[in-house]
Amino acid sequence: MADDNRPAKYARYAIGEIILVVIGILIALQINTWNEDRIERRKEQSILKSLRKTFSNNLDNLNFVLFNSMKAYDASKKMLTLIGPDASGYTNYEVDTLLSHMINYTTYDPSTGAIDNIINSGKLNILQNNELKENISNWSGMLSDAKKDIDIANNHTFNALLDYLTEKANLKNLPRPERIIERTGLNMSSTSHFPSDYNDFMRDKEFENLIDFHALNFNYLIGEYVKIKEYLEHNLKLLEVQINED
Repeated sequence: MADDNRPAKYARYAIGEIILVVIGILIALQINTWNEDRIERRKEQSILKSLRKTFSNNLDNLNFVLFNSMKAYDASKKMLTLIGPDASGYTNYEVDTLLSHMINYTTYDPSTGAIDNIINSGKLNILQNNELKENISNWSGMLSDAKKDIDIANNHTFNALLDYLTEKANLKNLPRPERIIERTGLNMSSTSHFPSDYNDFMRDKEFENLIDFHALNFNYLIGEYVKIKEYLEHNLKLLEVQINED
């Protein structure tokens, strides 16, 4: 009878060994999965912090650009109130100052390297927040839309408006932007030796049309900048929720 029970004992022992091996394998797989997930989450945190830094810097840059673009737009609108067939209620200094604000704007040139690297390397898939992933995927398209308006504004400013002003105005009298003087330490400002007589172009319909188109360009451009500003601010809020500072 003892011999008869031995196969049953061996069977129970073998089954127990198999169960232990299976449990060990499952535990090992679970630990491996946990380690891989921990590594992925560490990578995700690194990406999120990189995005936060990039978006934050781009937002600071955009706020500066938006401020100067608003100055250019407001100067254009003010200039339009002074232009007319009987224009006289202005001073040369006022016109020079308005012209300076109109043409000494800055265009938006955001940093895209970190974002492009995340997208091109496939690291975007590591992010768990689907809204954030979709928004980042739309980044280049948003910039492309803004660049079209930037190019239109620049082409009009430098190929139409400045060509006109070169013939009509004393550009040397225009106040130089403080940011340029601070950056280079060089102040090239000095008054023109030619007399300033702005009556002709302040009463010129062509000049009015040029300024009106300038204002219209900046109306569209500011609209694009506001969309980008809202985009950056919204994504920064999403990032703050996802980032673990520990």
